[in-house]
Amino acid sequence: MLFQGQAVPEPEAVADPAGEETPPGGHPVLVGLSEPFGQQRLTLKPGKRSVGRQADNDIVLQEGSVSSQHAWLVNDGGECRVVNLLSTNGTWVNDEKVHEAVLKDGDHVRFGRAEFVFRRRDDGSDARPGGGRRSRWRWLGIAVVVLVLAVIARILLETA
Repeated sequence: MLFQGQAVPEPEAVADPAGEETPPGGHPVLVGLSEPFGQQRLTLKPGKRSVGRQADNDIVLQEGSVSSQHAWLVNDGGECRVVNLLSTNGTWVNDEKVHEAVLKDGDHVRFGRAEFVFRRRDDGSDARPGGGRRSRWRWLGIAVVVLVLAVIARILLETA
C-alpha cells in the first residue's frame, strides 16, 4: 500500500480548555528498546511527525535499517497511529508488519531494527528490552521445567 503526502490528513489542532500545551500525565511517547536508542524518548505531540534516517525528518533515527523516509507518527486528539511509507525493512507493531496501526499502551513499534515501546503518557519510567510480561513468562517456564526435573529425579532416586 502506497501513501502520498496528503494521504493521511493533518489532524486539526484542538485547543486545551485550560490553555495548557501538555496534557495531564504528559504526551504519548515512544521509549527506545534497541541500541543505540535505549531509553531515548520520542514525544508524540499533536499532529503528524515524519520518521526516518534523513535529516529533514521530524524524528531522525540514525540506524542503517531505517529508510530515509520510513513512516509517520500521527497523534490525533490523543489517538496515536503509525503509518508506514515506502520503507525497505517495514514498520512493525508487536512483531506484525503493518501499513497503518492504531497504537495501544505497551505496543512494541519497530522501524527496521529500531525498536520502541509505546506509552499513552510519559510517566518517566524505563522500558525493559523484551517487555516485562514476556520476561516473567520466560522465567516462570524455566521454573516449571526445573521443578518437573526435580520431581522426576526424586522419583528415580526413590525407586532405585
